[in-house]
Amino acid sequence: MNFKLSTLLLGLALAAPAVHAQCALMSPRTAIAWNALPDGQLPAFAHAPAPRLAQPVAQAHGDPSIVGLWKVTFSAGNVVVDQAFETFHSDGTELMVDTAAPASGNVCVGVWAKIDGVNYKLNHPSWTFDDKGNLNGTAVIKINVLLDPNSNSFTGTFTVDVMSLSGTVLEHLTGTVAAQRVNVD
Repeated sequence: MNFKLSTLLLGLALAAPAVHAQCALMSPRTAIAWNALPDGQLPAFAHAPAPRLAQPVAQAHGDPSIVGLWKVTFSAGNVVVDQAFETFHSDGTELMVDTAAPASGNVCVGVWAKIDGVNYKLNHPSWTFDDKGNLNGTAVIKINVLLDPNSNSFTGTFTVDVMSLSGTVLEHLTGTVAAQRVNVD
């Protein structure tokens, strides 16, 4: 996912250095502009109805599971800041492809764990770069979600911390996440 840190948080927009990050969410200001585009300019899946859901394999055996493919929406302050297709693998790794252009680094990875029952957490690190392509820090997305008992949707919260190479937090964003399972049917 690609964004300029200077637009990540409205209150810090003028003070932040220009940076690009793989795997970080759009700023609320960027998201507002994205959402204000004419309908024909939005990604087709932004208007698509929720996918038809089928019973996940794990649920068929009585154990809710987050493993599989999801259509995920991230919101901050009631503004959609990103959408993605996210895959949770059975080995505890995760892969996300978001709405940014592929050349901007819209594919990224993370790790997840089941906390208990239907509670899960995700740690999703990435690198950040300046306008000239120089490495200048990291961005870390952390997500906590509650999977519905039928394993067809999840909701929760996320944080994004953008840090300099020395570990100083430059930006912090919080919001909510909601997802629907994507199945073959």
